[in-house]
Amino acid sequence: MSDQDFYIGYLPKMPNGHWRKIRRFLAGAALLAIAGAFLFVKGQKDFNTATFELGKPTIVSGILTTNPVPLLQVVQGNDLSGQAVIQSILLIGFGKHGAEATLDSAAAQRKMPLEGKMLTLEGTLIYHDGKTLLELTKGPAAVLQIEQTQPLRRNIERLPGYTFTGEIADPKCYFGVMKPGEGKVHRSCAALCIAGGIPPVLKTKLTDGSTAYLIVKGREGQTVNEEVLPVVGQAVQLSGQVVRYDDWLVLQWDQSQAIETLGDRMILDAPMCEEKGLAAVRYSNN
Repeated sequence: MSDQDFYIGYLPKMPNGHWRKIRRFLAGAALLAIAGAFLFVKGQKDFNTATFELGKPTIVSGILTTNPVPLLQVVQGNDLSGQAVIQSILLIGFGKHGAEATLDSAAAQRKMPLEGKMLTLEGTLIYHDGKTLLELTKGPAAVLQIEQTQPLRRNIERLPGYTFTGEIADPKCYFGVMKPGEGKVHRSCAALCIAGGIPPVLKTKLTDGSTAYLIVKGREGQTVNEEVLPVVGQAVQLSGQVVRYDDWLVLQWDQSQAIETLGDRMILDAPMCEEKGLAAVRYSNN
C-alpha cells in the first residue's frame, strides 16, 4: 500500500482513490433511491374518483321513501315511453349514523309524517360511480320544506336468487368521505358506520370490469347491520334474492346460507361470471 492510499480521518485531504470510490457509491445509492421511489409510487393503487363536497351545502327536492332504505326520489325527466326516470339519492345522517333518527326527529318537530312527501333537503353530496348520497349535515334542520305530492310509479323488480362474491362496505365512506373507504385499512371505521345505522352495501365485480353495488337487507327486508359486522371489509360470499328498486339493487340475504369469508381480498380484482347484468352465480332456492 502506498502512502497516498492511506487516509486518516483527521487529515485535511482525502486521497483521490478513496474519494472516487465514495462518489461512485453515493451516485449509485442516489439512483437506486430514485428508482425505488418511482417503483413504489407506480405500485400504489390510485384513489378512486369518489367525491365528498365537504363545506359545500346543496339543496335537493324529491319524494321521500323509506323502502328499502331512506331514499330521496328525484325525477330526472321521462323515458321514451313517458315513464319518469328516477334518481334515488341515498340519505344518511351526520357522522356515523343512518338517516332514520334525523328524519324521525324532523317529523316529530313538524308533527307530520314525511314518508311519501315532497321534501326540500339541504345537505352535503357524496357521489361516485353513478351513485349519489346526501348527508343530512344539519340534522332535523336539513328538512327545509314539506309538500304534499302524487306518488311516483316505481320500478320494482324481483330477480332470481344469486350467490355473490364481493366486499361489504359502508357506502358513506366508500362513495367519497374516506380514501380508501374499503378493505382492511378501513374495516374499523366501516364497522362503526354500519353499527350506527348506515345501510351496508355489497360491491362486486362484473365481467366488463365495472362494479355493482347492492344494499344488503334480510330475507324479509329487515335490517341486518349487526349481523354483517364481523365480515365487513373482507372478501365474502353470500346468497339471497335480488330486488331492483328503481336505480338501486337490494340483496335480501338468505340468512340460512351463512356468509363465507374468502380470506384473500385479491379475488375482488378478478371478474366473476355475469348474468342479467350481475356478477353472480345462480343458485337454487330451497
